[in-house]
Amino acid sequence: MLVHVCCAPDAVYFLKRLREDFPQAEICAFFYDPNIHPYEEYRLRLLETERTCHHLGITLYEGEYDLESWMNAVKGLEEEPERGKRCEVCFDYRLQRSVRFAKEISATHFTTTLLMSPKKDFKTLSEVGRRLSESEGIEFLALDYRKGGGTQEMYRLSKELELYHQDYCGCIYGLFKQKKEKAMWDLISFGGRRPGSREERLFIKEVRLFAEKLGLSCKEWEFSFLNWKLLHSSLKVGEVAIPHYVVPFSRAIKGILKGKPEEVTEDVLYYKKGLKVVLLERLQDRPIEDINPISDPTFLVDKSYREMLLEKPISAQLEAELSWDTSSVLLVGSQGAEKVLGFPVDTLQDQRGVSLQEICNFIQEKEKEIREGSLAVALLGAESLGRSGSRFLEERLGIKVREAQWMPCF
Repeated sequence: MLVHVCCAPDAVYFLKRLREDFPQAEICAFFYDPNIHPYEEYRLRLLETERTCHHLGITLYEGEYDLESWMNAVKGLEEEPERGKRCEVCFDYRLQRSVRFAKEISATHFTTTLLMSPKKDFKTLSEVGRRLSESEGIEFLALDYRKGGGTQEMYRLSKELELYHQDYCGCIYGLFKQKKEKAMWDLISFGGRRPGSREERLFIKEVRLFAEKLGLSCKEWEFSFLNWKLLHSSLKVGEVAIPHYVVPFSRAIKGILKGKPEEVTEDVLYYKKGLKVVLLERLQDRPIEDINPISDPTFLVDKSYREMLLEKPISAQLEAELSWDTSSVLLVGSQGAEKVLGFPVDTLQDQRGVSLQEICNFIQEKEKEIREGSLAVALLGAESLGRSGSRFLEERLGIKVREAQWMPCF
């Protein structure tokens, strides 16, 4: 039996029920969802599906991410509402490929977890599924597992497994219709794994999947924090662009600020309207240990530019935004472990941060200690902005998180 899977929350109860109702069947899952946009969101949903299938002992196959072909298939239907004509074409497109794959692996039966989604039309899905399956000589199972408390059980299991819950259907057209102007934040990448970003969440989920495949216990918490996003910055002397980083929580500059330093100390140049340029022996971004209420626009610049900055006027631009965002903390091991070692999972503006391979290698090396309860490993989200992740964990567990010293990041 092949099951087309759209996302982990819809799949977790559906696949569990299939195992119970068809105990003799060999059940395989097929993740084919090229409609999901952007690619980081696709990867996040795929990872959580992999976690779900691993938990249930079901083999998972991944289909192609042929986004361009999918967009051509729904061309002209961009303005359709959800559950409209575009969704029908999308169902047809994904299920057609899934049925072909079912035939490739000699499956006799086919179904889809889309049937589980409260936001999808059951009748339309059933008709599409039957039509496509019959053309390939495969039986389609139109199973309504929403009834009898199925939807509530789906939510319960999703919460129990701490699955990622998407906040839009998946495609770029649905994204704009559901989130309107806020949709831009789902489509912008700030580079690396910035605090609260989808890339940061994806990294945490990748580590969790690795740890769970080792059989290690994991616990994940979400928390809210004050985020600062750099949209654009520029620092020039004449036409020469000065390499720089901006200190987080610097306020935006209205228009272009021009001028020469009004006051100079050994390492700081002060300009009008609060602008500061801090000179460093080596240009690199720095984490914020504590959030300073003084938020003057502050640029970090290499000391080699000192004389140029003193002699000539600068022109500076800075666009930034403050927002309340969500990040998370993942604890690998026991909450009562003797020692908790923390690793920041976000990256700085200069891209420095721990790699997936490094953290997975560390967990594997310390697997015995983690199992015995002498050590737990904490992945700390939004750590570069005021130690947000470790502060949350210390408050939640009442313990002091020790930060790993070998980290290449901080």
